[in-house]
Amino acid sequence: MAGPVHPARGVSYPVTALFMVGVFLLGAAFIASYVGGLHAPHPHRVPVAVAGPADATARVDAALRREGDAFDLRTYPTTASARQAIQHRDVYGAYLPQQGRLLITSAFGPTTSGLLRSAFAPVAAADGLRLSVQDVVPADPGDPEGLVPFYLVIGWIVSAYLVAAIVGLYRGMAAITLRDALVRLAAFAVYSAVAGAMGTLIVETGYGYLPDSPWPLTGVGALCVFAVAAATAAAESLLGIIGTALTILVFVVLGNPSAGGPWPLPLLPAFWRTAGPWLPNWAGTEAVRNAVYFDGHALTRPLLVLAAYAAAGIVLFLLLAGRTNPVMRFPAHSTA
Repeated sequence: MAGPVHPARGVSYPVTALFMVGVFLLGAAFIASYVGGLHAPHPHRVPVAVAGPADATARVDAALRREGDAFDLRTYPTTASARQAIQHRDVYGAYLPQQGRLLITSAFGPTTSGLLRSAFAPVAAADGLRLSVQDVVPADPGDPEGLVPFYLVIGWIVSAYLVAAIVGLYRGMAAITLRDALVRLAAFAVYSAVAGAMGTLIVETGYGYLPDSPWPLTGVGALCVFAVAAATAAAESLLGIIGTALTILVFVVLGNPSAGGPWPLPLLPAFWRTAGPWLPNWAGTEAVRNAVYFDGHALTRPLLVLAAYAAAGIVLFLLLAGRTNPVMRFPAHSTA
């Protein structure tokens, strides 16, 4: 007669305690990263355009220098060129000193636009003008905080590393054969396409946010999910359950605070500001925003980042196919 199943029979208490310590450290890192990265946004060389004659732009430059390194002022010859710089994601706003007019984009939420209003109101007042503000790239009316792209990408990334982790726990961290690895990657590709479409359907059809861009959103979502799933599978093939912890550390603990979601990168502390552009969280969030709000401009960098994670994950996962993972091997279930 079969007795009770003991999945973890043979795993010592010290090993169990070691895993508990690892989870504790992940939790501590989560708190440190989110609090450190998001608790106090402060501008650091936020790129801003100024358009007008040399004497007027010089006065604006002198006024902003009193703000320290908060702004990176870039001069443009005409209003049209300054507006184009916003559309192409070169700057976050533009000031027209002769008119006392500020061009902003609320697609990044109220923090950035509010920062520009506060900085340029006294500049306009010094010239005897009252600041007027024009939102040239407004956020979706249902998303005044500009956070829907960020949360959409979070959902995609969580789904991606969870599906890879579950497949790894059920099928084995490393693929048994090259054929098994190819089948898994094909399954991830199908899953990614469905997940990308599902996220787009929920946001666009379910809630009515980010309309009129279903195919770009679905494509970005599919690439984002596949990149993270492939990278997770590769990390688990190399490091076993430690690889799962590593992906959580990179994609959740570090990735989310540095994604430019609640605050754009120039408002984050140096560590998160530097790490963000190399992670799929930032890349996915940027790609969604740029596809929806900025007519597809500045998509090259985020798409290359996602493609790099996907390519590296595929190559490493295939190379490690057939390898017995020595890091995490539980004994087979046994019966009494």
